[in-house]
Amino acid sequence: MIKALVFIFFLISASFLCKAAEKFNFEIRKVISSADICRALFTEEASINLYQGNGLFGCSYGVLGLHNRPDKELTQGKFGHTQFMHLEHRGRGKFGADYLLPLAKIFWENDFSKISDYNQSQSFYNGTITTSFNSSGNNVKVITWFDPVEKSIAGISIRVSEKSPNVLLDPLRELKVHYDQNVTQAVSYNENSGVWKVDIIGLDNTTTLFLKTNATVQLTNNVLSLKLSQGDNEILISANTPTQTTLKNSLNQTIKWWNKKWEESGCIKYPDPNAQKMWVRSMAMFFSSFGDDKKGLAPSMGLTGNGWPFSFPQDLSYVQPMLLSTGNIPIAKSMIEYFSERLQGMKDYTRRLINSDGIFCPWLFPYGKFEGYHDPSPPNIYYYEIHNSGYLSRMASETAIFVNDSVWSSKYAIPLIKETAKFYKSICKKESDGLWHLFVKPSMGQDEMGGADQKDYLCALYSAQYCFQQAIAHKLDVEGIYAAILRDGLAFNTLLSEKGCYFSCYGSGEKDFGTQKHPVQLNELAYLPVNNAPSKPASIAYMQRYEITINSKRPYFTGWTLGEFLLAGSRYGNSKEWLKDWDNLLKSGNIDPDWIQVYETCGNYKASYYNATNGLIAQSLLNNVVSDWYGKLQIARCFPWKGEVWIKNIYLLLGVKINGKITQNSADLHLTAWKDCNFYMHERKVEMKKGQQSDFYFNITK
Repeated sequence: MIKALVFIFFLISASFLCKAAEKFNFEIRKVISSADICRALFTEEASINLYQGNGLFGCSYGVLGLHNRPDKELTQGKFGHTQFMHLEHRGRGKFGADYLLPLAKIFWENDFSKISDYNQSQSFYNGTITTSFNSSGNNVKVITWFDPVEKSIAGISIRVSEKSPNVLLDPLRELKVHYDQNVTQAVSYNENSGVWKVDIIGLDNTTTLFLKTNATVQLTNNVLSLKLSQGDNEILISANTPTQTTLKNSLNQTIKWWNKKWEESGCIKYPDPNAQKMWVRSMAMFFSSFGDDKKGLAPSMGLTGNGWPFSFPQDLSYVQPMLLSTGNIPIAKSMIEYFSERLQGMKDYTRRLINSDGIFCPWLFPYGKFEGYHDPSPPNIYYYEIHNSGYLSRMASETAIFVNDSVWSSKYAIPLIKETAKFYKSICKKESDGLWHLFVKPSMGQDEMGGADQKDYLCALYSAQYCFQQAIAHKLDVEGIYAAILRDGLAFNTLLSEKGCYFSCYGSGEKDFGTQKHPVQLNELAYLPVNNAPSKPASIAYMQRYEITINSKRPYFTGWTLGEFLLAGSRYGNSKEWLKDWDNLLKSGNIDPDWIQVYETCGNYKASYYNATNGLIAQSLLNNVVSDWYGKLQIARCFPWKGEVWIKNIYLLLGVKINGKITQNSADLHLTAWKDCNFYMHERKVEMKKGQQSDFYFNITK
């Protein structure tokens, strides 16, 4: 399982190091562009829509470059919504919950006649989607983007050679949102100096769209109809802020931003084209879904409008490690600030819902204030999953390491770490067996099929252990209670089965195996680094993961289960088993045949672009090659490929940035310390000062 390293030499010559670093450079543009989506065949059948966004404003577009027509939703809507979504267009509705609401659709009014010479391509390096085709001699070209510099802007360029169908901008009025709630949005129009202003009011929240275009616009049947002229038609749609820029400038700054983002972010070049596609497309989804402006936290499927209109902190924790490891620290930092600035609201929410101290991290996070949120109560028992606080603590702890600023940590990260540990202490009690047990009512475990109000949810025990460890590490254990709990032991052993792995909770027993929705037994491998090596129960659970989880042998996986399998396999270190899970991505229908996106559950086509599983898969692809999960640098722990993997500017919690080339048999690495650090690279101790660079070359043996 674990490979040994035989070091050949260790270089510290500064003059040589700069030259050594250069040899690991590879052309980022070429690597990113290798994952571009290119379609050359037009079809009337439903196709995966293509997702764009800038972390605040976004949507998915259909096969003709714009949104799918409303009258074709029953057929073309198979793979989810095509509609504008904006993080600031939300409101409080049923159950006192916050809902992200769609704004509008932009689509071709009528069908085109016979379509030929079709091409649709998504350039990830440039952040654009280009769709072109010929319709009875009319050459049509559509380019779309969401401006990441002026984030209020959605840009659309349409070039036509002959008369074309009109384009309609249609605000969405009658909505059916989550929990069978019907919402009617009021719409009003105003035109001033050629710029149309559209006010959309839903759930007492008003968002204003501004339409700036050189096309001829008429208000017809309560929608804006754009009559295109021959040549270039420019459409700028901005939310809440009228735009002063030009379409050309917006497109240019979008391309420049995306080029710079890719060049400055950590990157990996894989020998497997599908692994490469998954890496690039996952990172593009993260950049499209999350920003650093703290105007809200995107739902699990980003700004597609698919799935839930809510933000899940747990799902964010699956993505955040990728932002940190690729150097996108400002985005991760803003998330922690967003949480911490709502600290008192979370404490009040915890006291009101379950009458406990500290922070019970909500299963779903509000877009607005905590006051009145889920009042008088949440919609169902799943809102009481008590394991979530561990993920909040991990996000805070790891972000604090990368930010590397004690003042910032004291203000934003430490309070979250302190209050999450306090929460578990408040529901933790030492019993006659000498162990500390967790119980609170109401409560729910991460395995949603495991029952409500159970004692000692395994997922919560892992979270409590992690939170106590972090509290101790940050010198928050003033009374020594956290150390005492860990010394006596949390109630893990009371869950130990005859199989050698844990039950999911005290009340489950043998009947639980084979019926679990999520394999919580793998949490220490996938989600919370509580040990310095895989424990025996977790190792046994990993090898029995297909026996533990419902329908896995079909193969069929619910939610992010297969993503957890893959990430746990990377940390466990078994490339054969990892490849089994990797192959099951396609076999099970967890992804589409073209590897464009991941479904929330196998075959759940409407729930496409599931950031949560993409985060787990991307972590897995990284940790196969480079891992610091167990507090030391492990190279090629789970290396399933033939050929070379190239690494550029990947950041580790250990304090170094890594560049290099790795194969199954050798590694050639260049390390740069971004802070003073000391750690083990497998069994060799490495000590480096901030700014120091060192090169390592070694053979990898079984």
